[in-house]
Amino acid sequence: MTQRPFDVEAIRRDFPILSRSVRGRALVYLDSAATSQKPRQVLDAVRRYDEEANANAHRGVHALAEEATRLYEDARERVARFVGARDAREVVFVRNATEGVNLVAHAWGDANVREGDEVLVTVMEHHSNLVPWHLLARRTGARIRAVPVRDDGRLDLDAFRAMLSPRVRLVAVTHVSNVLATINPVADLARAAHEAGARILVDGAQAVPHLPVDLGSAGADFYVFSGHKMLGPMGIGVVVVARERHDEMLPFLGGGEMIREVEVDSSSYADPPWRFEAGTPNVEGAVGLAAAVDYLSALGMEAVAAHTRRLGARAREVLREVPGVRLFGPDPGVDSSGSVVSFTLDGVHPHDVAQVLDRFGVAIRAGHHCAQPLMRRFEVPATARASFYLYNTDDEVDFLARCLVEATREFAPARAGWEGPADGPLARFAPPTHTPPALPDPVLRDSAGDGESDREVILDHYLHPSGQDPVDGAQVEWWGRNPLCGDEVVVRTRLDGERIAGLQVLGRGCSVSVASGSILASELKGRTVVEAVRLLRGLKAMLRGEPLPGDLDLGDLTALRGLKDLPVRVKCALLPWTTFEEGMERAGVIEDAHGAESREATHGHA
Repeated sequence: MTQRPFDVEAIRRDFPILSRSVRGRALVYLDSAATSQKPRQVLDAVRRYDEEANANAHRGVHALAEEATRLYEDARERVARFVGARDAREVVFVRNATEGVNLVAHAWGDANVREGDEVLVTVMEHHSNLVPWHLLARRTGARIRAVPVRDDGRLDLDAFRAMLSPRVRLVAVTHVSNVLATINPVADLARAAHEAGARILVDGAQAVPHLPVDLGSAGADFYVFSGHKMLGPMGIGVVVVARERHDEMLPFLGGGEMIREVEVDSSSYADPPWRFEAGTPNVEGAVGLAAAVDYLSALGMEAVAAHTRRLGARAREVLREVPGVRLFGPDPGVDSSGSVVSFTLDGVHPHDVAQVLDRFGVAIRAGHHCAQPLMRRFEVPATARASFYLYNTDDEVDFLARCLVEATREFAPARAGWEGPADGPLARFAPPTHTPPALPDPVLRDSAGDGESDREVILDHYLHPSGQDPVDGAQVEWWGRNPLCGDEVVVRTRLDGERIAGLQVLGRGCSVSVASGSILASELKGRTVVEAVRLLRGLKAMLRGEPLPGDLDLGDLTALRGLKDLPVRVKCALLPWTTFEEGMERAGVIEDAHGAESREATHGHA
């Protein structure tokens, strides 16, 4: 395939979604590690299939069925070539990388792992490369052990080698970390695993979109990746199963397509890969993935890797100039793809960072990124993460830094005198060329209105929270936690009959969670329990977009009304209130439980 020049502006024109605006600003999409955008070539390929060739593959003998089968198997061939698989029959289509890991855990793990065996994982794994092994350990009695991560974000390879033993049956490792961008030396790890008699599964979800991958030299027994992170549709993924492992595996799912012969009481199975593809396949997803592979191949993965690496290096350079930023992982190079940069900002919760950026059209990810063990390793509840791809520009990276300056101003009043881009090294940062010119300079501010006044109320409660004083003689004490971002709260309540005489709300988390706890303390103190329950019901109704009783005054809670369109932040807002509610229920003060739907976080005794 002839390679086209790597022209970012020309590439951007292939992606329709990049021309839209978000909250009145041009979209700056820096969340491709979660889901990449799709070029017209992929969108058109899927549309053509649906309009011209939609039928059940491998089933019928009519023209459409034959065409669908050809497109599906052709996609398998193209994907195999793209990742350097030795044979297209090694390519098994699944829904995503997560399903690929689960397939291996069941099809290979159940047949080959026994009590006392060990599965080696790493502390930097995505939950999708941890939880399936936990479930396997429950089924078999195996043991899960984790290779540690060094302070610089690299694997401790000496520890890995020391942990290999005849008990290790499988090594499960990410190729590129979705938090740190660390590139692990999978060929070396595979060689060491094989020498110890173990198999190796590699999670390539963050590698295949950004790096040239050659599975012929990587040595992985199993390699998984997802289409939606590499310009393809959602709902299509791949697990490449080395042909030497085929006879070591049982079918994952049973049903149509994966069989050779079926009797009433027995069945025999088709050859791989069809043995592992039960049921009607996702032909349109495979067609879209093949189109994505063609698009990336035309650009050249060396060029894609160089562009991503350069953007990652630039991002780390400019973010270091923002006071209070802490970066995670190694600098881009031979062992870092640069595809993601994870960071924290002193005094600003990652959720708040993401929401400030969203106001200016910048999309990033905030949370634990499905990597809670890694968050604990670096002693943070969550990070903010910007991720880059072939359609991102230098201007967008600079604009990210500029918006972080605004987040610092908004949430850290002590730094209000620092002028940031007006007089420091950030002064050179300008809005992206494709951003509307309505952005005030140097300070980025939204126009006034309900949204602005609501933010001011939330910010005031966050910076000056009520309910901090101790409560003597509290009869109820309960702890709550939002596992999505690590927000925590303790609510202590002292009752005088049916009246709430004292409340202490101690929270650690984002501005919404802390502010909501402050409003709880100020609104509920002095009220009866019945009044408190009515207010709680009103808050839930407001956040669901339901009408409120005409005589119900929510007070400062109305500042949270805009969160109804932000489901993740709704969980933050409800955390103090559901913690209060559950504590009162467990103490028998509130007899009427309102159902599990109100409990969006995990709770327990403080």
